[in-house]
Amino acid sequence: MNDLKIYLKKIGKYLRELSVVVIGIAFTVSIGIWINNKNNEKDLKLHLDAIKLELEQNIKDIDEAMEFMQKSVEYANYLRAHDKKSLNRDTIFSYANSPYIIQTITYKTNAFEMFKLSGTMRLMDDKELLLSIWEAYTDMDEVKKLLEMGFQLKFEEAKKELPLIADGRRDFIPMYTYYIATDWANNMPQLCKDLSDVLKKTVLKLEQRK
Repeated sequence: MNDLKIYLKKIGKYLRELSVVVIGIAFTVSIGIWINNKNNEKDLKLHLDAIKLELEQNIKDIDEAMEFMQKSVEYANYLRAHDKKSLNRDTIFSYANSPYIIQTITYKTNAFEMFKLSGTMRLMDDKELLLSIWEAYTDMDEVKKLLEMGFQLKFEEAKKELPLIADGRRDFIPMYTYYIATDWANNMPQLCKDLSDVLKKTVLKLEQRK
């Protein structure tokens, strides 16, 4: 009987010691997980804040380019509103260099690239927001390609007019064929506006996440 009591006491002591060790390990693991989650949340917030700032800068650049392009739209609308014979030479040249304006846009994407390469993207639990961010940058790339196509058309037409400009012809109407035959002058600002709206909606979602 005494041997049994001694054995049971040893078993009890062992279990108590084991439970202390198990609790200690569980506590340590829990603290480690908590710290890791906090670090992940901090990293995710830093990346999303950087993306928000980057999108805001892109919006600013796009809106400024769109305002600049508007001068070409006004010139195109004037040409289309009159037949060639009724165009006023003074009015045409009041637009100065507007017919030849080629306003390119350079988007900033460093924050988004870092977001992808760092692996932080996998921490996103808001899939709708993640999709919005991805679509915003995809749309920027697509609009950039369309704008470059329009600028190339305009550039090729401008090259054809160089000899006419040098001759100083009185009947010369800058970029007449380009503006009458194509809709690029009107389409490019609209492309920029649509893109700007998409980016603004994404920025709003990023702000609401906080």
